[in-house]
Amino acid sequence: MSILNFIVFQVLSNETIFLGVVALVGLLLQRKKFPQVIDGTVKTVIGLTVLSSGAGILINAMSPIVTKLNQTLHVRGVLPTNDAVFGVTLRFNTIAKDTVITFLLAFFLHLLLVRLTPGKDFKNVYLTAHLSLYHAAFMNVTLPVVLKTNALWTIVIATILNAVYYTYSPAIPRIIARPWMHDLSTLGFMDQVGSLLAHWIGKWVGSPAKEQDADNMKLPRWASMLRDNTVVLFFLMPIIFVCIGLAVGQTGIQSLSGTGSGATNWIIWLILQGFVFTGGIVILLSGVRMFIGSIVPAFKGISDRFLPGAIPALDAPTLFPYSPMGGMLGFFGSSVGCILVTLLTIVFHSPVIVFPSPIIMYFDGNVMGIFGNKAGGWRGAVAAGLITGMISSAAVILFYPLTGAVYGSGLTWSNIDYALVWMPLLYLLKFVRIGILALI
Repeated sequence: MSILNFIVFQVLSNETIFLGVVALVGLLLQRKKFPQVIDGTVKTVIGLTVLSSGAGILINAMSPIVTKLNQTLHVRGVLPTNDAVFGVTLRFNTIAKDTVITFLLAFFLHLLLVRLTPGKDFKNVYLTAHLSLYHAAFMNVTLPVVLKTNALWTIVIATILNAVYYTYSPAIPRIIARPWMHDLSTLGFMDQVGSLLAHWIGKWVGSPAKEQDADNMKLPRWASMLRDNTVVLFFLMPIIFVCIGLAVGQTGIQSLSGTGSGATNWIIWLILQGFVFTGGIVILLSGVRMFIGSIVPAFKGISDRFLPGAIPALDAPTLFPYSPMGGMLGFFGSSVGCILVTLLTIVFHSPVIVFPSPIIMYFDGNVMGIFGNKAGGWRGAVAAGLITGMISSAAVILFYPLTGAVYGSGLTWSNIDYALVWMPLLYLLKFVRIGILALI
């Protein structure tokens, strides 16, 4: 088991190493020359490292101020963030072991289903390994609560459900995004079903006319600079940070920015954090371009040899370049939606207070905004971010009590598909079990 733990937690769950190996194998299978193999592998690894570094900057810039906001509200609640709640599950040895087994079995069953399932749209390989591992942990804490299963049956059921989801859900964004992603890759970020909802919202509230596209809108000459994602963020992010900072108050922010004669003024600190966030996005997108330019051609060797016609299902940031402005508007809408849910849970004395999640607001918000924009322009982007952000946060009230060993930790899982797929499925399974027991 120690060897298995090393392979999973140190190798396979490390997305950088895992996808570096995928690129290496893919290039070797294509019998590329040695310099090409090295070039493709290195750029895959470094591109993903740059991408991850950018994502880390975003979270590190946003999390302290969001945490301080939560503390200022003087309520106890839950923060949806996958990475942190996964760390909590690792404290339980049995759950950690079962998570490893579920992760491996589900991935291999997923590859088998991709191989056996007919139809071009279902030939997608879910390569977002860390999210697969997080979700394996989710299933291993919820199924024993919902179905009262022992370890063996929990692993069996979780393996099947996860493999089916990894295999068939990426077909949704693949079909929707084919006109603009051209089947080069698809989405694998626990947002696949959410992409369909964002698409519908965009069509409902917006217009597909080219002039309504957030990236093509006709702007006054002075505002043409706003087409540049970096310029938009340069002005937008400090405003968002200052608004949150005002809600927290000077004392709370000053505790983050430092005290004493040499301390940074709290407003200046908020503005600088907005700039740091913007820099993180620039770094992230730079990594995305390098990563995509290397992993997609490398993956062709694996798909041609073992999974003909398959394309990779990849992390959320790989979609960001397809609609920078749409993504930003989705992020804005999602932020408003998440904060609104927090306020509503406090006002209405909800049994669970859901705090704004940086993961939902930025990463989910961007993805939902892109799909909303492609279907309904800038209004679709804002509405898709707003509505899905509210749904993602509100659903936590229902599924957080089902998370067994980690319930009460103040942390839980995020992403829109936990709200649209897994929360309803868990309650369905629970009602089925209760119904069967009633009949017996």
